[in-house]
Amino acid sequence: MRFYDCFCRPDKPRESYSYAQYGVQSSPPSNSDLPMLVLFQEGDQISLDNTQILLAPGYLYLVDYIFLATPEPDSYMQITPKINNSLRLLYSYFAPTGSASRNTSASGSFTIPVTESNAAVSFNLTYPATVRNIDISGAVSVTTIHKINRNGCR
Repeated sequence: MRFYDCFCRPDKPRESYSYAQYGVQSSPPSNSDLPMLVLFQEGDQISLDNTQILLAPGYLYLVDYIFLATPEPDSYMQITPKINNSLRLLYSYFAPTGSASRNTSASGSFTIPVTESNAAVSFNLTYPATVRNIDISGAVSVTTIHKINRNGCR
């Protein structure tokens, strides 16, 4: 597939487009959104508000995430991205631990077309009640892929 094979022929990316990376290092309760901090952030289309990454309208974004955690042995954690406070199970990752190890990891990537109004992305962490505490660290990278043509096709 070539760049101009897209139905609405999106604009090519420019240097002024946004990209960002956010870090996570926390011990949150189950069924909570992960708090993030800015590692770097360039441009105006992507910003952070504690647990939510805010995306400006008019762009297609690529979101990549990786998390490392230490639940109890023979347990699990699950990371589920949320878009506009709605859980997106298609993009979730179930990460079990073995009997000899407490370490586990979860990673994934997905795209988000943001057409009309701002979108908010967060990451929800769940784990079973048998887990007393979980230490989690990781990173979320967000990149503007291209501008969405609001005037329809050319």
